[in-house]
Amino acid sequence: MHRRTLLSGLAGSLVAAPALAQFNLGNIIQGGANIVGAYTAGEGDEIKMGETYYQPYLQKSGGAVADRNAQDALRRFAQPLIAAAQRRSLAWEITLVDNRQVNAWALPGGKMAINSALVSHCQTPDELASVIAHEIGHADLGHGLSQIRSQALLSGLGGLGKEALASFGGIGGAVTAQVLTAVEGPLYGLILTGYSRTNEFEADAHILQIFEKTGYDPAKADDFFRTLLKLHPEGSATTSLFSTHPGTTERIARIEEAAARLGRPSRAAAAPGWAELKALYPAPAG
Repeated sequence: MHRRTLLSGLAGSLVAAPALAQFNLGNIIQGGANIVGAYTAGEGDEIKMGETYYQPYLQKSGGAVADRNAQDALRRFAQPLIAAAQRRSLAWEITLVDNRQVNAWALPGGKMAINSALVSHCQTPDELASVIAHEIGHADLGHGLSQIRSQALLSGLGGLGKEALASFGGIGGAVTAQVLTAVEGPLYGLILTGYSRTNEFEADAHILQIFEKTGYDPAKADDFFRTLLKLHPEGSATTSLFSTHPGTTERIARIEEAAARLGRPSRAAAAPGWAELKALYPAPAG
């Protein structure tokens, strides 16, 4: 995760959150240029964050693909994977984004986005399923809030965020729309460039859990990471899927090691919508 990348989104973050959206803030200590704090937010807060930021983030990412058939095909493909999520009460939603960068992201509360270029580069349904399962993992495991709790993100909020947080002056203050607006930019940078090393490993492991429940072959869980490695050799790019910390080769090795301990599926995975998606987004020429 790069601090400069996270901060770059803050200046252009002008979408105010609903006034009723509030988050509990605990253990606020302001010292010098840094704020060390922890949110004590619950599931309702995650859902509200996702609802608040989802549409603005989709627009910043290129906008939703206008083709309703494509959106429907992606939703149908993702439905069995989402049904295997641990937190069924989240407001799960997935959108196909018109973007030529091979990437995907997830917000707190179960809101996900898959770039159209990523679908084009998926050669099998297992590859697309592994990406969606990875993003489900970020939401299932609450990684968005865990990163917001981190000192790195809070200390990078800048003057607006620090002033807003300082105004509470203690424990248990409610975080208002001003703070949500301050967090919006850094959080957008975070989901595009990747979560912490630990969070990324956890989301990778979640792929195997989803695969076991849905009939996808664990031995193919790392296939798309191999595709990414061909597209972007180690260290040549940084997004939420192919970050340098951890590196793609290390992630492949870990997934392979864990998959080797699992048995082959007893039934084939259903992949509704796959044929329609690939008809609309075939593999790039050459």
